[in-house]
This record gives sequence, C-alpha cells and structure tokens, in this order.
Amino acid sequence: MKIFATIYPFIETDEQSYRIGRHVANYEFFKSLLTGSSFDEFHLFCLSVNHFNITKNRLLQESIPKAQKQKVRLFLYNHLIEQISSTEYHIFHLGGWGYFFPGLVYLRNKYAKNMFPITGLIHSLNGIETNYHALKICTAPLLPYDTIICSSKAGEKVVKKIFDHIGKNFTVPKAALPFNGGTKIIPLGINDSLLTVPDKSDSRNRLSLPGDAVVLLTLGRFSPQTKSDPYPLIKTFQRLTQNVSDRPVILVIAGGANDRQTNIVKQMISECGLENCVHLITNFATDIKPSIYGAADIYLSLSDNLQETFGISVIEAMAAGLPVVASDINGYSELVIHNQTGYKVPTLWADRFELAELADIMNFETMQLMLAQCMAVDTEELYKHLYELVNDNDLRASMGAKAKKAVENNYQWSNIIHKYEELWDSLFEQSVAYSGEIPVKENPFLNDYFNIFSLYPTSAINKENICAITRDGKDVLKTGQTPTPYANIGSLLNNKKILAILEYLSNKPYKVNELLSIDSLSIKENELIFTLLWMAKYSLIHIT
Repeated sequence: MKIFATIYPFIETDEQSYRIGRHVANYEFFKSLLTGSSFDEFHLFCLSVNHFNITKNRLLQESIPKAQKQKVRLFLYNHLIEQISSTEYHIFHLGGWGYFFPGLVYLRNKYAKNMFPITGLIHSLNGIETNYHALKICTAPLLPYDTIICSSKAGEKVVKKIFDHIGKNFTVPKAALPFNGGTKIIPLGINDSLLTVPDKSDSRNRLSLPGDAVVLLTLGRFSPQTKSDPYPLIKTFQRLTQNVSDRPVILVIAGGANDRQTNIVKQMISECGLENCVHLITNFATDIKPSIYGAADIYLSLSDNLQETFGISVIEAMAAGLPVVASDINGYSELVIHNQTGYKVPTLWADRFELAELADIMNFETMQLMLAQCMAVDTEELYKHLYELVNDNDLRASMGAKAKKAVENNYQWSNIIHKYEELWDSLFEQSVAYSGEIPVKENPFLNDYFNIFSLYPTSAINKENICAITRDGKDVLKTGQTPTPYANIGSLLNNKKILAILEYLSNKPYKVNELLSIDSLSIKENELIFTLLWMAKYSLIHIT
C-alpha cells in the first residue's frame, strides 16, 4: 500500500489565511494531491483538536470525489509515534521546511518501521527564524534521500547559501556542520479553474470600473515590509496618466490591508492627485478574485523586498491572459519571459548595510522595511514598459496569450503534482536501497523537561505509589460523569478506563504496578501514569 503522510496538514485554521500566497499554494497542492496522485491512503496528523475538526469539516465541504475523501485518515498528534512504528509510509511531505522537518527526522530514525523519505517545501526565506531552522536541519540526522523542495532556482540558491553559512559558522569537532539532505526544484502551481477567466465587461460592471479604460492591476498585501512599496508605482502611474490622453487609464490596487495601511496608500494617491483613476479593493471576498483579474488589461507586481521566493499572483495573472510587468527579483525573474510574456523591470540593491548587523536584536519588521527601502525598482524602465503596453492593444493581447500558454505548460497543479510523485517514488526507491548507517540520537533542541525540571515538584510518581479513591471519585463512579478535560487533553484520556480504575479502587487501594498488571484494563504504562495524575489533579483519586 502506498501511503502519503504529513504533519500539520495543508488546511489552515483561519479562513482569512486563504488570502496569503503560501496558504493558498499549500491548500491547492493538497487538493490536487488528493485528486491527481496514485496514493492509496493519506494520513494527516493534526496538532490540535480544533485543527482536527476544521480539517475534517473542510474536507467534507470540498468538492473532491467521495472515493478520494475516503482515502483520508485524520490523526491527532499523539498517535504519530504509534503510527510510524507500525505503518510503512511511502513519504512524509511537509508544507514547510523548518518547523517540523528536523523533529520528524529524529522520530523517524528512532521509531519508524521503515526509513521513509521526508520532504519539505520552502516559502519565504528571509525570516529571522530561518537560520535557526537551518541549524536544526544541519544538526539533525538526515538521510541522503531527505529533500527540501524549492519552488524556484533563486530559492534553491538561497537555501544552499544559508546552509553554507551555517556550516562555516557552527562547527563540530574537526569538521564543518554539513547539510546531509538534498534539494529539488519544483514550481508552485495554480488550480486549473483559474484558466477560465470571467468576461471582461461583466467583471468591470461587477467592480464598477469603466468599460473603455485600460486597466492596470496590482494585487497583494498593502505592506512595504512584506510585499512592495506602492509609492514608486503610484508615482509612475501619475506620469503615465499625464502622457496618455487618448484613452482613460485606471490603476486597481487590490489586496489585504488594515486601516493604517489603507490610509497610507490613500494619502499617496491624494498627494499625486489620482483619486479619480486609482481604485482600491481591500480585503475582498475570495470569489471576487477571478473578476479582479478578468477586469484587468495589464498586471504589475513590483516586489522590492526579500519575502518572495516564487510569486503565486504572477502566475494567476498569467493564467488570466494578462501581460505581466514584474520586478526582476527572486522567483519573479523565472516566471516572466522578458519581451514575450511581459517585462522584467531591473532592481538595484546595496551590497552592504551596516544596520543589518542589528537584525538579531531589533524588531524584525523594522529590519525588513530598512532592507526593502534600500532596494530600488527602475521607474524609468517601468514607465517605458507601461507606456508601450497601454498604447498597444495587439502587444497586450500577444503577450497575454503567451503568458497563458506558459501557465498551461508549466504551472498547473494537475501537472505539477505528477512531478512531486515522480520525486517521491524515486526517493522511496533510494530509501529501500539505502544500506548506510541510520543515525539515532536525541534531539538537542527538544527540552528534556522531566530531567531538567525534576527539582521543581516535591516528587515524581513511581510504580510503588498507592492510589486510593476519593469522595469525588465515588460520586463520579455513581454518575458515570467524569470532569470534562480540555480539548487537546481529551484525546489522551479514555473515559471507560477512568471509570474502570475507579471501580477497582472502590474495593481497595492499589499500587501503580498492580494496576498495570490488570489485564482487563489493557493500559500501557505511559497512558496509566498520565491518567492517574489527571485523576489526582481532579480529586478523583489520592496518590501516596
């Protein structure tokens, strides 16, 4: 049986999160995985009861064939060790590369029935926690077939530079600290449905945009820290409106924004006297997005910071048949073919910045803003390309058609998912053939709570402790109603076993080891210890 597994499935807990590129990409990947791969089962390990329920409900609501939904098995976090010990997994794939990857490597090497490959996908790489994640991965006992999947060549180069930096500056005796896994480039994709674009006239009516205008669109967060500074675009657009007189030109700025961010953009628009030709569409419902693309003639994405590694909005716009004018930076550079599917606008950055040495002790958003503010997009080139596109209908149509074709050939999830499965099949074959050492060691980033903090409590429970029922325990035994545990604790407790323990203790006190020897309880030592301490906490028993 071919089984796919993941920790913290690709279904987020916040509906609002589906506006964010990373979350959209992960969720669309997961839907395509369910419908387009050859796995017999999908095991999803959720990190909380709430997340378990949200994942379950979203799967029920999603228009995925019933037969595929029935292949999904949901687990809570506490079943992970049990499952990897008893199940032969084909692959564990993670929607990120830092948080769960290294910890899963330790657990696999120590407990797994088979040494399945582990893969994780990069997203943003500029975060303050990135080097910490890289250090954890470099110190983890990875096997050669464990792989970090990069969505772009730029992203892969940055990942390798980060590991090289860690290796040089965190050394072990006699050697640098290596990254023992591999990397692979597989792009992100879009849902095939985005290739069907709403009628332009209908889209403009829906958004109250003039039908005869040339509409420029930019879509993304209103954030100079994590997306782009809107001022260079607004100022360039002002110049464009002053030099294009034979047709109306409209700029649509769409995306997520809080009140402060919205007011800053409105102030920029007002300073340039563009209130009548710049439309803001903030925090729009997801079902409006196709109409926003459908209403546009030209798409702009002028990222000027380090946050992007790919550019989902760029390929969404290309899928809508729009020529794209994008800054020549990170993964954007690989998505736009200059002079064919659009234009790449040169960017200029510093080669050093003294305050960057303060990054580890200052507010990260402030540092991101500083780094972005010393990156300039060439506004002269931007103006030239926009002027050309605004004044040439045939050029827009030709570039837009080529952009759409590029997405059809390279960026549909229905095709990309096969690239993932080909990689996973290859890695699995490598794992089966691998005859090298399986390093098993303790995770140094895992806090050894019960050793380090052992001096805090008065004592620790042992097998010789005696358990006796209390008055509250007798009341519970009569009613059969145990105290309600917290949501994420309930999965660790078995109500029938709690009542069975109380039944035994109602006759006489028992030592812990005596309870362990009762076959009818059928309870493991760790489960019993946790259950007894919980019962003592809620005054159902007294332990001496």
